[in-house]
Amino acid sequence: MGNRVSERISLGHGPPVEIDELPHPPPLKLASVMRIVGPSAIVLGVAIGSGEWLIGPSNAVLYGPYILWIATVSILLQTILNLEMVRYTMYTGEPIFNGILRLWPGPRFWGPLLVVLSILERAWPAWAFAAATGVVAAVLGKIPGAGEALYVMVAGVVLALIIVGIVSVGGVVERALEIVQWIMVFLIIATLTVLCVFAVPVTVAAETLKGFFSFGYLPKGATIVLLGALAGYAGAGGLNNTTISNYYRDKGIGMGAKVGAIPSLVRGKKITVSPTGKVFRIDSENLKRWKRWRTIAWIDIVGIFTNGAFIGMYLPTMLAVALIPLGTSLPAWGIAAYQGEYFSKLWGPAGWGIALLVGTWILFSTQLGSTDMITRTLVDLIWQASDRVRKWAKGDVRKLYYTVLTFIIIWILFAFSLNYIFGVVPFAWILMVANISNIVLALTAAATIYIGRKVLPKEIRTPTWSAVVLAIGVAFWITFAVLATLATFFGVKL
Repeated sequence: MGNRVSERISLGHGPPVEIDELPHPPPLKLASVMRIVGPSAIVLGVAIGSGEWLIGPSNAVLYGPYILWIATVSILLQTILNLEMVRYTMYTGEPIFNGILRLWPGPRFWGPLLVVLSILERAWPAWAFAAATGVVAAVLGKIPGAGEALYVMVAGVVLALIIVGIVSVGGVVERALEIVQWIMVFLIIATLTVLCVFAVPVTVAAETLKGFFSFGYLPKGATIVLLGALAGYAGAGGLNNTTISNYYRDKGIGMGAKVGAIPSLVRGKKITVSPTGKVFRIDSENLKRWKRWRTIAWIDIVGIFTNGAFIGMYLPTMLAVALIPLGTSLPAWGIAAYQGEYFSKLWGPAGWGIALLVGTWILFSTQLGSTDMITRTLVDLIWQASDRVRKWAKGDVRKLYYTVLTFIIIWILFAFSLNYIFGVVPFAWILMVANISNIVLALTAAATIYIGRKVLPKEIRTPTWSAVVLAIGVAFWITFAVLATLATFFGVKL
């Protein structure tokens, strides 16, 4: 066995990886599986945010629920994308972005590109900004406007700092975030379900459900940027999807158990995270284990992410369709509690309070996951690419993690200042990052096709049907990215 571990193979650019044994998967029993699944809960906790609470309902209320077929396509495509990205992680222990760094022409090209795209798509505190509108609305007793911009900025900064504190607590960051997001997902879905039971007629529920399958419906004159945001943020979107492979590594799924995990600052012990992964030998015993690990991945991603993403989009959207008149645009500022005035007509002050609480909680959850995701992604990119950084950190990835997190805090403060100076409204900020998500999704899907078909051994490589689906995804997301760009800079309309 000692000689086996010393063997190495090449996975493209970068250092070769060691060959080791694939760990035994847990038995396929409910209790055992529930202990190992959970990365999709983190992704879902972020997913049920701006896409589901804001962009889906905004499209459905403005154009009718039949526009929701875009969400269906995006969620299904993201399901296959997630399954194929974690295929690489389960074989190598490396997150998918590490796999992209190994592609031609190498990390000097892909590293800066991925860092820039990651910051542009996920580092903005857009969701804390949006959640802050709910906090300010609760204090003022009304939906804030441009005149209350400074109050919203201050509340947003406070929320962002609270979020930094949350991701700093726990034995391992992934585990701490998973617990928080499990709680948030349960509370959000339970609350929305109760609200829908009391506020949504059966006819509206049926019509909204029908909208998920009205493929091809595109209202004339629709705002392309709004439709593109739905394509980019239905389900998870952008970096939210790619980070699931980081959580698979940290959770120890497949070969992730051989690589290490990112510990937290508070109560976190020093853990050595290898800058390179480890792969398993292709033999009959490891392939048997592999099949069971893949079954667990399907349970996690399809069972939690896919079903949760549809439920998360369906509940708030049909609630909005039931309460808000068709053709209404969401307010530019009061987006955390945009349903408040309609809830208040049903239940008075209690309805207003419920709308504030639900909207603020959902958007806070999104910012929580986003803060950890961008930090974790940058850490993994730098940790793999720079031997100098690893020597400076003396093998302790916590030093890099919290250095990057400090940079993110500074970036958040800078972004809020920049936003205040130029007067960008919360909803416009979210639409911008949602459309950037389409670029990240298309790039990641294209790279995942190549990695899955050309890099992985033939016994476990991405099947042809999955590659075809991902190719469709590349075309789908690129189309919306191009159309949104043309609409933003040249005024192109449908």
